[in-house]
Amino acid sequence: MKNLLALALLLASTALSAQKTFAYKVEVLSTQNRPHEWACEPSVAADPNSFHVVAGSVLDQVHANDFPLASDWTHSTLTSTYGVYGDPILQYDNAGRVYFLHLANPSGKAHQEGDWLDRIVIQWSDDHGKSWSDGSGIGFNPPKDQDKEGISVDPNTNTLHVSWTEFDKYGEADRSQYRSRIRYSQSEDRGVTWSPAVTISAHEGDCIDDDETTEGAVPAVDPLGGVSVIWSVNDTLWFNRSDDDGAATWFAHEVAFASQRGGWAHEIPGFGRANGMPVSMYDQSGRLHLVFGEQDGDSTWVAYQYSDNRGRYWSRKHILPRPEGVVHHFMPWFTVDTARGNALHVIAYGQQDTVNWTTQAYHSVSTDGGETWQHHALAEAFTPTPASFFGDYNGLSAGIMGVHMVWTQQVDGVNSVYSGLYHEVERTRNFTSDEKSVSNEAKKRKKSQR
Repeated sequence: MKNLLALALLLASTALSAQKTFAYKVEVLSTQNRPHEWACEPSVAADPNSFHVVAGSVLDQVHANDFPLASDWTHSTLTSTYGVYGDPILQYDNAGRVYFLHLANPSGKAHQEGDWLDRIVIQWSDDHGKSWSDGSGIGFNPPKDQDKEGISVDPNTNTLHVSWTEFDKYGEADRSQYRSRIRYSQSEDRGVTWSPAVTISAHEGDCIDDDETTEGAVPAVDPLGGVSVIWSVNDTLWFNRSDDDGAATWFAHEVAFASQRGGWAHEIPGFGRANGMPVSMYDQSGRLHLVFGEQDGDSTWVAYQYSDNRGRYWSRKHILPRPEGVVHHFMPWFTVDTARGNALHVIAYGQQDTVNWTTQAYHSVSTDGGETWQHHALAEAFTPTPASFFGDYNGLSAGIMGVHMVWTQQVDGVNSVYSGLYHEVERTRNFTSDEKSVSNEAKKRKKSQR
């Protein structure tokens, strides 16, 4: 009996010590100040080996922080001879280099003039966002337009994998002459040079930039080898993969593996457009996780699926339960926290009041492989203005500190980008000395720069 009691006490003690307390740190990161700062479509990257975090937002804004708990963000404007024209996507490699991908506008001319969208541009920083290379171009194929890029980095080799949509002519309504497709390229020298772009979609879409356009191609590096890409067109999700790390060979024809009710372009009251494009990522065990948006009539939701055999077969579709009172749960972005047990994290908007358009950002987390989800409302509710550009996506990145998230809010037609950190309270208490050290180093650098 004593042994059983001792065992019970030990198990109870172990369970209590295993419990973790998480907290949120939310702050305004940027407010709209055109022409450079539209404060939307934010992306964030956390260094896997340090406290550094770098974010970007439209059109050309860089936001960097040496230690996010210290709220010591710096802000700068990105420049390149290729032009910097929105759609920022950021990612770190495993050696401390952070990449900033964006659209091109070398001539600096107005929207849809000159050589606008002639390539995808990637720039990099080896000092966590303080200075940047001029960058290199990906997928240059005139007169076609290159848009909506995604990146994944192999943590073992630092090989960069990039996929995107190529338009014969962006926004052209003539379906008989102008088509869209998914393209792919890789870099084995950390962004300097790129393999010739290849088309990995046999089934083409139109160029209207809507449900019948091939979009949403975000690559995912398989820890067992290779890379996969998922995208959406015609209310269907498509899958292709390469087993030689994307260097040469892909499936001859992509595979349609799931329906996407309502397609990827959604209509939400008060918003010009909201997207439900797919976002996928592998965890360390080789499971491929996928999150995307769906819509039917007066309801919008976030869906989740996974594959344990490299995309050959997929689980049934799981519907994330909407936060209480929410009618439209929309525009998701997704990441896997591989540092803390492969927890799944989603950031999406929830709209409760479809008359007054009251909307709020929500962070959702699952620690049991997507079976159950917990939701947390972020910042305050807001009301969008349909005529004001709101953007197509937000950002999530898991790092040493926790899970970093960035999203857009809008008041009276003016955008603001918010930053959030979902962090473990007990763990961050142990960072007190480090925080002082990092803050002191930051102060020294600032003084030396004056």
